[in-house]
Amino acid sequence: MKKSLLFLIVAMLCYATLASADTFTYTIPEFSGGTYYDPGPFPSYIVADLTIPAADYTDVSFSGTFGNSVNPTSAGVDLFFGNITDGFDLLAQCFEYDPCWTGPGPTPWSANLGPLDLTGGTYYFIASQTSEYTIRLGVTTGNFTTPEPASLVLFGTSILCAMGTIRRKFLG
Repeated sequence: MKKSLLFLIVAMLCYATLASADTFTYTIPEFSGGTYYDPGPFPSYIVADLTIPAADYTDVSFSGTFGNSVNPTSAGVDLFFGNITDGFDLLAQCFEYDPCWTGPGPTPWSANLGPLDLTGGTYYFIASQTSEYTIRLGVTTGNFTTPEPASLVLFGTSILCAMGTIRRKFLG
């Protein structure tokens, strides 16, 4: 009996290590907006529209640079991701006179939105200009991770088997 219990525990741990996630990535090309000077108002741009399936995502993250291959710096800008239904999340900001505005090279940025329950449909990556000159963004990537259902079912089944074996050993 002890050997079968030990075997079940080892099998359960093996299945837990096999549980993996599906990740899909959107790559948004470099972007350059129009040139505007003070005083505003400054425009907002839809840099990309992304079609995303409905799911409970275990992790959503974005990364990119302020500045691109045309020019290593950018005007002040606020970057957002979202849509009307699920709302918009602020991803990153480049303020006037920060290194992203004045620096010698592209300035990296990243944002981890953590777990998100998205209703699916079209989502937008938006750049809202906040200072004069031209918004320039390097290649931006968005990673969306969902748990793989088959591995989770396998893991849950192994836990139930182990609980049944333990119950049978101690109670019956």
